[in-house]
Amino acid sequence: MSDAIVAKTATEAKPSKPLDRRARRTRAMLQEAMLKLLERKPLNKISVTELTELADVNRATFYAHYTDIYDMFEQIKAELIDTLGDIIARHGEEISQAEYRPLIREIFEFADAHEHLFSLLVGNQGDALYADLIAAVERQLVRLVDPIAAAEQHDRSLGAAPAHNRSAVETVRTYQFAYLAGGIVNVLQAWFQRGRREPVDFMASMVATTTRMAGIESLTLNLRLVEGKEDIRA
Repeated sequence: MSDAIVAKTATEAKPSKPLDRRARRTRAMLQEAMLKLLERKPLNKISVTELTELADVNRATFYAHYTDIYDMFEQIKAELIDTLGDIIARHGEEISQAEYRPLIREIFEFADAHEHLFSLLVGNQGDALYADLIAAVERQLVRLVDPIAAAEQHDRSLGAAPAHNRSAVETVRTYQFAYLAGGIVNVLQAWFQRGRREPVDFMASMVATTTRMAGIESLTLNLRLVEGKEDIRA
């Protein structure tokens, strides 16, 4: 895990006292040790003693940074979620244009570069991280994409008169973004389970194509169902 990412979490946790280089290095060592231990055992079986011994850091130093093992894990998880949110935010305009490949590529590149961190998805703490990542992706999509504007833009591209009820659009968006977020994280998890055998470019293209198929055009089609413009049995 890079010092830059560790420093971001530490600064957010204690904004009034930025960490110096030595403190950032200490946190990086502790977090690397935590990730290694999580590959072998569940969080509730990890002790501060074995963690600090593996990291070659004394217990007092650990408690200067974290309340306990659970606090440390939550900070690691929050760091990952915040970084993922930043990645999605950088691609907001592309997402609104139904161009997903740059976003998906950066997510997979980041995951590939932080193998130990994302290996948590298939480890003992996988379920907790899995749910939080899906929620984080979904929140960012909801924040970045105006469903009314997206649906109406698609209608205009087809030469149709745009007219959608906001409540109906938001209903469809809730389910569709949950589907998209779950799909992206599911594939990321499966990729790690398979040992990341496929190259990032392949994964980015495949997931982007699948996401596009369930994107803006799908949103518009699903709106016809909830607005009663199409037989729900069709």
